[in-house]
Amino acid sequence: MSLDMVVVGKDQLDMLMPLILEQQYDAGKEVDLASTRTFFEGIVGQETSFQVMAVEKGAAVGLVMIDPIPNLQFADNVAYVHDVYVTESLRGVRGIGAMLVAAAFVESMRRGYEFAEGETSPDNRAARNLYGRMSKKLGIGCKEVGSVRLLVDLRPGIQRARTEPGYLDQLATPRLISRLGERPGADG
Repeated sequence: MSLDMVVVGKDQLDMLMPLILEQQYDAGKEVDLASTRTFFEGIVGQETSFQVMAVEKGAAVGLVMIDPIPNLQFADNVAYVHDVYVTESLRGVRGIGAMLVAAAFVESMRRGYEFAEGETSPDNRAARNLYGRMSKKLGIGCKEVGSVRLLVDLRPGIQRARTEPGYLDQLATPRLISRLGERPGADG
């Protein structure tokens, strides 16, 4: 099966909406298609906030959202990586969550973010390990800040991209990203 990581644009909304509705239902939220679609129409295609989805056979099977947040301790803007979601039937078996996180880091570097930050519950060791593993494989740094925040230093990847043209394109290839997340149970 071929899996692609796609930065979501307005032309992919029809493909994305079933996954968003599944995610909302799984989270126990009231599902309102019209307001959910209106919300996503307003946020997709932006330069600073963006979404990456995993696509297989023309269907969205995973999503990660990235928004800028101020973090004056480290940088003016930090890419906040959140709401990593993989459709229930594919969780934990193919590393799709890992691929989404790696793709979020790569696209954040491409957009000039020097740091990325994520949050997880203190007992979600799998998610914390995922961030550390993806950071190490991508040649960037990651440290825990508090019990639930993870700070990823994207600057080494950005620096390498300056000296090696095409470096981020190489990182973003689905084949490489799939090798980064190939460990069973890698989804967080």
